[in-house]
Amino acid sequence: MRVHLPKAFFVVLLAAAFACGGGSGQTRSKGSTIERGEDARGAYERALLDFRRGDCLGAEPLFRDIRREFPYSRFAALSELRIGDCQFKNEAYPEAIQTYRQFVRIRPSHKEIPYARFRIAEAYYNQIPGGWFMTPPRHERDQSAARDALIQLRRFVVDYPDDQRVPEANKLMDKCMSLLAEHEFYVARFYLKRDAYRGVVSRLRGLLASYPGSGVEPEALLMLGEIYLKLDEVEAARQALNELVQRFPDTGEARRAQTILGKLAQG
Repeated sequence: MRVHLPKAFFVVLLAAAFACGGGSGQTRSKGSTIERGEDARGAYERALLDFRRGDCLGAEPLFRDIRREFPYSRFAALSELRIGDCQFKNEAYPEAIQTYRQFVRIRPSHKEIPYARFRIAEAYYNQIPGGWFMTPPRHERDQSAARDALIQLRRFVVDYPDDQRVPEANKLMDKCMSLLAEHEFYVARFYLKRDAYRGVVSRLRGLLASYPGSGVEPEALLMLGEIYLKLDEVEAARQALNELVQRFPDTGEARRAQTILGKLAQG
């Protein structure tokens, strides 16, 4: 007796057979870099070998084909990361950021999320303008990349305090804070030249609050104290100068502050 099975049964059976085979590679998109009969693992290992040799020109198209033709394989997720790595390696940082962010968004529970998050921060950091003798100093130029990098680095450290990349993240944060503090100090001096004292105070207070450990604090506190004196705000000047002496006692700025405080005590 012939048994008639529903068509849906054959559809499910066919899909299961394809899944078990991992997409065996027998059918490939036109122009695919995946070889006939090659599975996701084999293609990924081949692409990874090219990547490690520094050949992103050959590796990246293969990673993209793996992601497209084996979308449910774990190697699709790894290929997404490697695409971002190729973009990063080629200094296409905006594209790399977009790739890593897409990975974070669609695979929020993947174990490589911390890696992708750190690479996003690194990509922003690497877009900070470099110093060159024909261009203005870095602290005089646009600081949006440094601000974005600092935001991402801080979030990374807070979210993954035990990650092995935290020490490197802290180093990058220190560099970002130093650069941003120098920029704020540069703007404060700009205001000072124009006798815009309130603008100086605002910039210096923002610097001190936002970028602790930047290395600019002694100069900033001394200038802040001197500007408060120009504004006849003696008590605020004393507070700034006393903070300078207490926090940075071995600096030339602290010695200058002690001299000013001595004169205030006499007067």
